[in-house]
Amino acid sequence: MAIKEGLPINEALKAITINAAKMLKVATRIGSIEPGKDADIVVWTEHPLENFYAENQITFINGEIAYRKK
Repeated sequence: MAIKEGLPINEALKAITINAAKMLKVATRIGSIEPGKDADIVVWTEHPLENFYAENQITFINGEIAYRKK
């Protein structure tokens, strides 16, 4: 909804990742992809904030594949 109202996509992504982690005072552990941080990774067919119908292709949790689209 914020994107529809004009928030740039990069700012929207920060709002739900690093900025949220900073607000919760856990940005040293999560919120961005950096060596030493905990991260779950999802690979999408398209940018999920640009296309509501983007599909999850593969998800990694704790370095292991947790989901893979068949």
